[in-house]
Amino acid sequence: MKHIVSLIIALLLIISEFSFAQQQHCFTSEKMQEQLAADPSLAARRADIEAFTQRWIADNANEEEQREVLTIPVVVHVIYSSSAMNISDDQIISQIDILNKDYRGQNADISGVPNIWSNRVADCEIQFSLATCDPNGYWTNGITRTETSVTNWNGSDDVKVTAFGGHDPWPAADYLNIWVCNIGSGLLGYAYQPGINPNLDGVVIGYRYFGLDSQSNTYDLGRTATHEIGHYLNLDHLWGPFGDNSNCTADDGVTDTPKQMEPNYGCNNTYPHESCGNGSNSDMFNNYMDYGNDQCLFFFTNGQKSRMRAAINGPRASLLNSGALSQCPVGIEERLPEASINVYPNPSSGATFIQCDRWNNLNSQLRVIDLSGRVVFSQNDLILGHAATEIDLSELSTGTYVLEIVTDNGIGTKKINIIN
Repeated sequence: MKHIVSLIIALLLIISEFSFAQQQHCFTSEKMQEQLAADPSLAARRADIEAFTQRWIADNANEEEQREVLTIPVVVHVIYSSSAMNISDDQIISQIDILNKDYRGQNADISGVPNIWSNRVADCEIQFSLATCDPNGYWTNGITRTETSVTNWNGSDDVKVTAFGGHDPWPAADYLNIWVCNIGSGLLGYAYQPGINPNLDGVVIGYRYFGLDSQSNTYDLGRTATHEIGHYLNLDHLWGPFGDNSNCTADDGVTDTPKQMEPNYGCNNTYPHESCGNGSNSDMFNNYMDYGNDQCLFFFTNGQKSRMRAAINGPRASLLNSGALSQCPVGIEERLPEASINVYPNPSSGATFIQCDRWNNLNSQLRVIDLSGRVVFSQNDLILGHAATEIDLSELSTGTYVLEIVTDNGIGTKKINIIN
């Protein structure tokens, strides 16, 4: 009897977990409708953006398929009240890697796209990079961290306000702001489409769903961010901008994605699976803008690519000239004005020397960071002084790096070029 009771309890837990997963969803449609009701001018801005989008798509329809790859600068704001929420730099970098594969059509699982759609699969020629320059002109790894007493944001935009325990956005014209937090309310994430108030603009994602091998069993391949950034770049869900399309009259404004009635969940669909009388077209249940589990979302279409590139060339165009990915004019003297710290030779082929003119026996920590924000070398308990201290960077690949020195007197950074 005990075995039967245990089996029943286990089955109930599985059903409960499955039901909870079914309820988890993107909140973009609801958030956009909320803002349209609160801001009467938003509808006019959205109409102007849609008119521009259609003109841009028509004007560029005959361009060569291969276009310039557009790079979007990203800042990730980690808002945490526990160690589990304070995801690592490596987890964040894994998410950037996923975005770059998904938006270039270079994800390994793209082979799972049904053959009927293979000629619609797009290389969106869009890529993402963590910002290297902050709004004040200092070097950054593109990540901020804010400890907060708020344990659950319940889908609130308060996470975007420092005074409420979150973090104010960096200028929305210059950065794609992503907040990673305990989003709550059964939500995976949400984003605002172009035209929104800049103080709200950006993407919010639950910490359990951000990056590769995250803390979820179902949404563990980083596709939540891929989906939400699609909204940020002016895509709707496949069933249109509203939550309900039971009469099949709504559409996502993309010519090569068939209409569908509602979201598709899980990984149980096989082609064809149609809900709006599209026949052989079928619901495009493997598209990133549907609701399937991460392992069953594979691609954007060429039509979705055109809408997103129209956004980057229109309402999001300022991102391309923001300076957020530039080489910031920072040096060790800007952070440690009393010190004179020299790093040589520069460029270096490996053996690199650090020397302090003014202070001796300066207890320091050193990190070398590549331009994607990844720490590639670190050394603790480094003693700097009048005599030069040698570090070995011979294992680094040829390229430009930021050398960060942390001392009791402050933090300094210097660019260093490695030639190996």
